[in-house]
Amino acid sequence: MMAVKKHLLFRSLYVLFVLLVFLAPEICARVIARFTPPVGTRSLYKEISQGYALHDQLVADWRALHFEYRDYYLYSPGPASSKTVNFTSYFGARATPASVDVKDAKEIIWTFGGSTMQNLEADDELTLANQIATEMNKQGIPTHIYNFGVGAFQSSLEIIKFQDLLRRTSPRERPTTVIFYDGFNDSIFAYLYGAGRFQSDTSSKLQDLIERDYPRLFIYAASEWLGDRSVFWSNYMRKRVDITLHAGHPPDDSNENLVKAVTIYTTNVKMTKGVCKELGIRCLFFLQPLVITKHPLGTVEATVVESLGNAKIQFGQAFYKEVQSVLADESVFHDISHILDGIEGSHFFDYGHTSPFVGVTIGKAIALHVIRARELVHSR
Repeated sequence: MMAVKKHLLFRSLYVLFVLLVFLAPEICARVIARFTPPVGTRSLYKEISQGYALHDQLVADWRALHFEYRDYYLYSPGPASSKTVNFTSYFGARATPASVDVKDAKEIIWTFGGSTMQNLEADDELTLANQIATEMNKQGIPTHIYNFGVGAFQSSLEIIKFQDLLRRTSPRERPTTVIFYDGFNDSIFAYLYGAGRFQSDTSSKLQDLIERDYPRLFIYAASEWLGDRSVFWSNYMRKRVDITLHAGHPPDDSNENLVKAVTIYTTNVKMTKGVCKELGIRCLFFLQPLVITKHPLGTVEATVVESLGNAKIQFGQAFYKEVQSVLADESVFHDISHILDGIEGSHFFDYGHTSPFVGVTIGKAIALHVIRARELVHSR
């Protein structure tokens, strides 16, 4: 009897030891995470957002977002409801609370762009798109805006979504004005992944699925599943596994790649201009501000620029210079890349993302361009 008890005790201690070995990293990771302040761009975002009362709520709300698969343009945000971040079921459009009811609107505007138009760095009221609606309404032009900005979209994916929505919606739903807000992803993705390319971690996963590389897909899926349940795996292993599986190619700052990137973006502008003209839609293209176009730099921005490296900075600046040259005579193209110049303080916390307050300045400027374009048509 004593031998049986000793055996059971030994087995129990062994099981407990094994559990502790596996649980120790998770326990430590949770303790460390609880007492570790935000690092990297998250800490810089918090620093330039001082005085923004909704910061913690906003971060919690956008972390709860999910995405849905979409034919042709891959994905869009799923419907979401929270205090600061709301997405509708209308093709993944983010809510714009300043918009008037559609039936009362004289301007129906669709906005396209990447994460800077989606603008998760601000609550619904302060987003760039909502500030366009605010200014338009203030100027006596009742406006309803559908914000179709999606993280990681560049101009090629935006025009695919734009054309798909034109086919899927009825003529009475079509916009009077469409705004394309670009520069960030078209330049940085060209440098990191190659001209016209989507980010490699996403495209390579689709490649694995189509080419049936199931072992790599299984490892990735297992890592993501663990990351959703384990703080240790999420903080220390998830990104490493993803990078190992989907590393992609080294950055390309060659002149050949630069020329291709500029050609792709400017061709997208000219093609879309033709589609808009045929359908009687006013389309405007805006080259957005980046930290590498701003002068002078704030303290935080100087830190960001220093971290980017000369090759990335020079490629991005050269991309902007060539785009400005090629599209200089296009009346639908507007360079607002220096709109934040001279404004005191730091407004960027990375290559192109900004504080919650910047949408007010940029939104007003874009709204005034829309108003001028309307007046130009009406004066003819």
